[in-house]
Amino acid sequence: MTSQPPTPDTQPPPILGAHHVAFRCQDAEATRHFYEDLLGLELAAALAFDESPGGGPLRYMHLFFRMGDGRFIAFFDLPDNPRPELFRPSSGFNRHIALELADAAGLAAGKALLEQAGLTVEGPIDHGFVQSIYTYDPNGIQVELTCRSATHDAFLSMEGLHARTAVDAWAQRPPA
Repeated sequence: MTSQPPTPDTQPPPILGAHHVAFRCQDAEATRHFYEDLLGLELAAALAFDESPGGGPLRYMHLFFRMGDGRFIAFFDLPDNPRPELFRPSSGFNRHIALELADAAGLAAGKALLEQAGLTVEGPIDHGFVQSIYTYDPNGIQVELTCRSATHDAFLSMEGLHARTAVDAWAQRPPA
């Protein structure tokens, strides 16, 4: 599927960044412990509701954790609709969140802390432009802690030169 580029009078508004990304959680306290106690994010809000935003009864809690750049990762705990199948760990290709650390020393410290908490941690893995470790939060979401390599900016600049061509070629490949 291809679309026409916007015309000057139909340009999309500039996206400043993600205010928050949101996921379901199965236990607000276990989620709080992981993101606040283990990852060090500030619990910025824990909002309890008895009605859905569109009206109608719905009991839920909406948690917000503040990241270092002022943006948030958020979770919804809906205790009356647990849906355990949503919380099975699955491949990071299906869903994951990558949280950026300042440097490789932070990555090593994060790995040690998570392992001391009894979590399985993969990595560090050198992706060429970032180094990453991987674990799962209490909700089955793969969490990647990552730091930029010295080649990060140059790598993405070079890749950006042919990114559209690469997507077009991918879209034209024959079915498997």
